[in-house]
Amino acid sequence: MNEKVVHPDLVGRTIFLTGASGFIGSHLLKRLIKEGCEVHISVRNSSSLWRIEDVVDNCICHTIDLTDSDNVKSTLKKIKPDIIFHLAAYGVDYRQQNIHKAVDININASINLFEIFLENKGFRFLHTGSCFEYGHKDTPISEADLPNPRSVYGITKAATVQLLSLMSKQAQRGNLVILRPFGVFGEFESDYRFFPLVIDKLSRKLLLQMTGGEQVRDYIYVDDLIDAYIMASVVSLPNRVEIMNIGTGKGILLNEIALSIAKQLGANENLPQFGAIPYRPDEMMYLVANIEKAKGILGWKPKTSIEKGIENMIIWYKRKYAVCKYE
Repeated sequence: MNEKVVHPDLVGRTIFLTGASGFIGSHLLKRLIKEGCEVHISVRNSSSLWRIEDVVDNCICHTIDLTDSDNVKSTLKKIKPDIIFHLAAYGVDYRQQNIHKAVDININASINLFEIFLENKGFRFLHTGSCFEYGHKDTPISEADLPNPRSVYGITKAATVQLLSLMSKQAQRGNLVILRPFGVFGEFESDYRFFPLVIDKLSRKLLLQMTGGEQVRDYIYVDDLIDAYIMASVVSLPNRVEIMNIGTGKGILLNEIALSIAKQLGANENLPQFGAIPYRPDEMMYLVANIEKAKGILGWKPKTSIEKGIENMIIWYKRKYAVCKYE
């Protein structure tokens, strides 16, 4: 993780972070600790803490069920956080298709947290939305585009945004920021995800079976996303509720990413087998963010090229798995 200048408006703030053991949440946790915050995190009995084992002693862990409103209320009444970062979710992994769990975790848990946040009169609530709230589009997506989700994950995420926005309006208080990340990549990603999968296969000289790789995606390096979270937690907002897309604003083909990884590894460019597997029936072929709103409100922009992000990932991968670049 890059060294960052401490943001003076965050020093000493009491933070409650959900999803801290996940890919994005672990990066955010480490950044918040560096920012001098008092960070409280929610964990489950089943949570794997491998991503945060080096910093877990620098935060306060609470084993709670976010879908249990009484459990959430008693915990947050004690903590009284200034800022809540809500990253816990179900369905990011496309294999997670249980509708009941999606409703419980994505909708009910979010309502529980925001309800207590409003009661406690906290400073700001940052909710993590998703680009999958939008559905199929053929041009860069702006926040003005109407949601048209096609998956359990996207539908429950979109519903949550509507409900939290309504709650804020009815309460006439509670600064609510919804960040909608597009593709995110970086160190500590789960092995099943695209970047780690490609790096793993090509590092070991294995054939990589892919679709044609003609899907256009907007991938932002995780450190740049964390910068957006930090800025969104402290800047003045034009409105009580703000929704912002977070990406690079540029699309790239998946097959180009695979070839870029192969090049950096010194791997044979014929190892990626494009077209070896079919596209999914509901495949989204274009998913790119319009990020002008976030740039304007946050004074933020992504800084890391996809090539540099891949280089960082490969270095981390080799360190983790002791896989050496082959000639």
